[in-house]
Amino acid sequence: MSADVCAVSPGGDRVGSAADQGRSSVIPGLLLHLLSSASPRSVGAGEFLSVLAVRRYLGEPSGEAGPGAAPCYLYDVTVADGNCRLRCHLSPRLNPLVQRNCVRAGCGIRITRCSLVYEEKRLNRCFLQIEALELGGTEHRPQMDTSAPGCAPLRTLASTQRGRVLLATMLSATPVKGGRTHYLPLWNNTDPSGPEWNSSKHSPASEDQLDACGFISLQHLARTWRTRVDFPHLLVRVMYKSRLRYYGRPSTKVDFPYQAYLEVADQSGMMTVVLWNSLCREWYQSLHVGAVLLLHRYSAKQGYQQRTWAAHCDSQVKSFRFVEICLNPREPRTKIQIVPTKQVKAEWRLPDIKYNFITRVELDKMPDPYTCDIIGVVTFVGRCQRRRKEEGSEDFYLYRWVHAVDGSTQQPFILELFATSQPETFQQIHPMTYLVCTQMRVAREFGVLYLTTSNESQIHISGQHKGQPYTQDPKVQAFIQWVKGQHEKQLLKKSVMGGYYSFPPAPSLFQDYCKNLNDEAVLTSASDLKRVIASLHYREHRRIALQAVIAAVRYIGPMELVEGQGTDHVQNARGVSGPSLKEDNASSQLSSEPVQSGERPEKDLNRPAERLRNAPTKAQRRCQSPVLNHYALRRRYPLRNSRKTDNSKGQTSRMSRKASDRVPADTVNGKGFSQAAEEPVAANKVSDEDARTEEMEMNSTSRCTWESTLWPEIKEHLSVHLQFGQLLSESVPRTFDYKHRDFLMQQCNLQPAEYKTDTVTSNMDLGRFGPACDHGYYSVTIVGINHQVAIDVVFRPSMKSHEGICTLGYPMESHDNRLASILASGYICDEQSTSGNQEGPASASPDHIVRTAADLDNLHVICIMDLCHHGGDNSEAILNKIYRVTA
Repeated sequence: MSADVCAVSPGGDRVGSAADQGRSSVIPGLLLHLLSSASPRSVGAGEFLSVLAVRRYLGEPSGEAGPGAAPCYLYDVTVADGNCRLRCHLSPRLNPLVQRNCVRAGCGIRITRCSLVYEEKRLNRCFLQIEALELGGTEHRPQMDTSAPGCAPLRTLASTQRGRVLLATMLSATPVKGGRTHYLPLWNNTDPSGPEWNSSKHSPASEDQLDACGFISLQHLARTWRTRVDFPHLLVRVMYKSRLRYYGRPSTKVDFPYQAYLEVADQSGMMTVVLWNSLCREWYQSLHVGAVLLLHRYSAKQGYQQRTWAAHCDSQVKSFRFVEICLNPREPRTKIQIVPTKQVKAEWRLPDIKYNFITRVELDKMPDPYTCDIIGVVTFVGRCQRRRKEEGSEDFYLYRWVHAVDGSTQQPFILELFATSQPETFQQIHPMTYLVCTQMRVAREFGVLYLTTSNESQIHISGQHKGQPYTQDPKVQAFIQWVKGQHEKQLLKKSVMGGYYSFPPAPSLFQDYCKNLNDEAVLTSASDLKRVIASLHYREHRRIALQAVIAAVRYIGPMELVEGQGTDHVQNARGVSGPSLKEDNASSQLSSEPVQSGERPEKDLNRPAERLRNAPTKAQRRCQSPVLNHYALRRRYPLRNSRKTDNSKGQTSRMSRKASDRVPADTVNGKGFSQAAEEPVAANKVSDEDARTEEMEMNSTSRCTWESTLWPEIKEHLSVHLQFGQLLSESVPRTFDYKHRDFLMQQCNLQPAEYKTDTVTSNMDLGRFGPACDHGYYSVTIVGINHQVAIDVVFRPSMKSHEGICTLGYPMESHDNRLASILASGYICDEQSTSGNQEGPASASPDHIVRTAADLDNLHVICIMDLCHHGGDNSEAILNKIYRVTA
């Protein structure tokens, strides 16, 4: 679609495009058009605008919602036209566009309908509300300095009363609607977000103040807190620190509804200090573990017992849990001062910070839920994912999986890291960094061991260790000595980042799988699959169980995997996308309402389906493209016909493969072939022997497909066939490249709320980083037991002998390598996984595995599937394992 053509809903006006009135006048022209009307009218902009920021905040209570109603959220969008910025409110009907990461910082949108809205419960407050919009087809880079003042060209609006009201709303730093005073982080509620959270320079306590103060001990406070109102100064050291807790609800009247608690201690004992509301914004990021605080004008009350507690490592320090100290922003406002380290006196006898570091070899002996601290070199970092707190809620936990080794054994620490209110640290974790995690809890599920963060956990990475209290711990010193003797290249070989990672593994028995689930959450009906996938938010991970039969299996080799990742094709369920999404070559239309007749040609609406139907078959692609010559076919299936060729031919094939391995990386194109391999082979130079070889290999490819005897009949009567059988590029774990670590971290982290030019690396592609495992995958067609709904999913088994992230921590036993066994276990027993005195397993070749699929014909199974949404129309559906249903 041309930028000068604007799709506008009936009844709306159109503001001239940049071509008509100059690029700098798009936003001012839009606003002047609205302000000149006697009533707020619906208008549209004729030019694409750049999205600079997407901000989230708590919505207003609805009339039907009670005081304990689940929170709902609103979104403000900052757009720019190349010269000025404008902060708009996104209509709640368009919220799914943000929740599915369609509207995001850095993209381009065309506002097809907007209006001027006045707040009826507040005086002199109005704002621009986007009612409908159109998305740009490709990543849109803002053409302006994002740090420059963005409202200067809009000063002309101040000539009218309505313009002055609108300008005042845009210039304020608070959300435009509802009277809220602050924004929330875009993807969770745990992290601090916005410049108001940055650590400000607080005046430290001076020596004269310390000498003049009369201190009260925590022990004395615990005895007298009920009989006193005004307490003397407290001098304490921070021993533990919790993550932030956001307790905002639509009916909450507090400006900053946050809470955090600290465990503080002096020479007499330990007590809880609770930081309330706006003091969290001012002080949370300045109060570090080990800091010495001088507190005054605080209050004390009975301790709240229904919460978690840090595991104390010093048994000599007494804990007073029945009372807690409250630091309030008013009535009275607590005075907090940090004592500089050089002014801390030994005579105060403040306790030192003690830790409970353990090595990986010691972890196996620790009980559940033991609390410990660990240090290690990171070898694997998973992508950031989100887990919904409650069904139907818009609140999520943010977490990722990490592996770290410490040299005590070959096995790594497997860490489930939830957000700890340290967003900069959480987002900067990458392989080869030195990671310290404190207050980690031991977790065991069905014999599988890992560590998970607690409410009091803190995370530190390379660059943050200097001055930390743990640096003198003996086990930390021992780890440093081990690291000095390691070779960086050896650690890099084992370093992996991103991709699909499922842990802990599902148990062997379905009865065990059901133990931790509610009865209603155990099984998902096939008819609900489309709704469940459509309801996924950005990077939301969900595991479901489905009663089904396996209808078809197809093996997709490593080279086919590379080709699939290089295309723009997005597999999606028919009608699955949340908002209406129509794509063409230039852009895609997203609106809160169905497209009206006459707005877009009918042929445009069918283009995605048309591209799917008209996609060339594999044989056609082979004939059309000179890339797929006989050399490339041997590369794709190097083991297919090794037994059927003579020795000289096998030697030639091996030499050609070795030669291809020596081709420099920069000579390999986006599809994974070297430039030499791309040269077309003339027809008169292809020998009969080569032609026979290619025919044999193509016949071998056909043997990697199986269909149930009932599948031809079933698929004729399906009501829905969801297609997620192509492995997404985001699902592939990648070998880590330290030089490009920033790009890899960007791909594994969540979409940022604000556009920053210094962090944009969109010109790179994930496909240039090799997969950590390249043995292909299987596309499996699953049909619900009522034969009405089918879904194609990805199944990517690991190799038992492969010491990679996919197998670590799994209890692995040998099996017969039949497809039913592989689907039930999640791994293949290849020949390398058996010792010399054991009988080797059956062949691990895809040919053999797919031939055994007949065992699954019309077999009733329960499929465990992992779902994850990657933004836009990219949804991932991966088969984790199956359980056989017995009568």
